[in-house]
Amino acid sequence: MESLYLTIGLSLVMALAVFLSMPVVFYKKLTTKHMLFLNAGAIGVLVFLLMDIYGDVAAIFGNYTITNPLLIIFIAGFATAFLFFITPKGSRDPEENPKHTSILAAVGIGFQNLTEGLVFGSAGAAGLLPIYLLSVVAFTLQNFTEGFPIAAPLMGAKEKIEKRFLAGAFLLGGLPTLIGTGIGLVFFSNYFLVLFDALASAAILYVIFVLFHVSINKCSREAKSQEEKSHYIWLTYIGILAGLVIAYLLNYAVTY
Repeated sequence: MESLYLTIGLSLVMALAVFLSMPVVFYKKLTTKHMLFLNAGAIGVLVFLLMDIYGDVAAIFGNYTITNPLLIIFIAGFATAFLFFITPKGSRDPEENPKHTSILAAVGIGFQNLTEGLVFGSAGAAGLLPIYLLSVVAFTLQNFTEGFPIAAPLMGAKEKIEKRFLAGAFLLGGLPTLIGTGIGLVFFSNYFLVLFDALASAAILYVIFVLFHVSINKCSREAKSQEEKSHYIWLTYIGILAGLVIAYLLNYAVTY
């Protein structure tokens, strides 16, 4: 019973870690350079999450034949979800409707965290939790970085962002860690894992495109000269690279 409480408690800590990045939305002194860099960093984190998801599902697939049911579920789930995300429904301009982008980022991260929770819960049920204890801090830091893609679309938003909406968006991204842990304690299936990873990758890929579009537009609109535009573009590139490297190092800490 103590192991059960410990598993759930640690999962809750990891789930709530996503909220640590929420204050950036309320910071009013962000310059264009700051917003470009943070937005780019969020892209880098999401790119790594896609790579991480692919690595996980590739290990599960094993047999790459087209008749592999796990592969079929992943492709069908990804294609259906991505088609849904790109189908126009009202204003999809990320700068006119930043909440939409933020929610989609939260959905993608939420599905990815759900799969992490499934693995963590199944480890707890199998009595392997002591092996994972040293990784909890790294998992927590990793979830902290995953909050930036949720916050990034809302930075410098024209409309006021309600705290209730923010809380809901960050819960959507972080709470699935706890939900997945609860499910993993009593049930584990590679079919669920692959399906959730497919939905997560579709949402994350869509948000990467949107955030990159925002960065390019902001570079063109805010730059007062060609030299400044070039500076902004390089800043965006460095930000993407920084987000990718930080996410990789944290994942490396989790793994080893």
